[in-house]
Amino acid sequence: AADMRAGRRAADGAAVLPVLMGFFSAKPTVDDADLEWQLETWAWLLDNLGGLERLRTLPLALPMAAQFPPSGKTGEKHVRHVLAQVCDWIGVDLGALQLVEQEGDVDPTVNALTIIENAPRQGALGTYSSSTEQHVITYHPQLLDDLEGLIATLAHEVCHPILFQIPETPPGGEDNEEFATDLAVAFSGFGVFGGNSAFRFQQFSDTGTGSQGWSANRAGYLTQNEWGLALAIREALTSETGSSSEKLMTSGLAANLKKNRKFLRQNTSLIEPLLEM
Repeated sequence: AADMRAGRRAADGAAVLPVLMGFFSAKPTVDDADLEWQLETWAWLLDNLGGLERLRTLPLALPMAAQFPPSGKTGEKHVRHVLAQVCDWIGVDLGALQLVEQEGDVDPTVNALTIIENAPRQGALGTYSSSTEQHVITYHPQLLDDLEGLIATLAHEVCHPILFQIPETPPGGEDNEEFATDLAVAFSGFGVFGGNSAFRFQQFSDTGTGSQGWSANRAGYLTQNEWGLALAIREALTSETGSSSEKLMTSGLAANLKKNRKFLRQNTSLIEPLLEM
């Protein structure tokens, strides 16, 4: 991922921002190149997706039952129900999307003492592809038991056909399309889902094998540091308050948001051009 992020740097290899930071000044959670790329990409999104007027019609989606109640369904019907909710929130035609379940991974754990070596892993939790008339979204079956992860994955894949309609590539070119899609997720209101899913650290136990411990999982393309900046920029553009939403974020994402919020409040000149779009 680090190599891909390096591709966001300007062609001349150096990104210099007009930011004067004293010893006690707040600092962003990303480097100068990533900061400049995000600001340029937010400008690109605003320019192509309806500006501030459109952005401010998209409320912040939060992982709470009041917004996304249990579907009461199982399997593909559950996923299709959630996809319909995401499409309705963002304003995408559900009928233009074909939903396909991926094949599940081979469980490498036979029992507490036996693990299959080199068991195949699926990798991506979701994929997007398109033809002349159809947009195809796939999802990994492990998301059936992970509503927050499912919403984050579907929001990312649904944003692909939105950006597909923009004739110009995002800042940094084609190599940055997946990163720009994550920013489109933040634009569309699903940044908390994306940021929470970017890094998870949780305890697990398996009664079948008797194993227990801690697991760390990553999803998406932006890091949690970058999601924190994306949410702070969106907050500055929409004037949304973050106190209630922070309670529904992972501790890492909430901490990153706070740091970037403070930084942007001390450097309002970075946001001013976006506020005119």
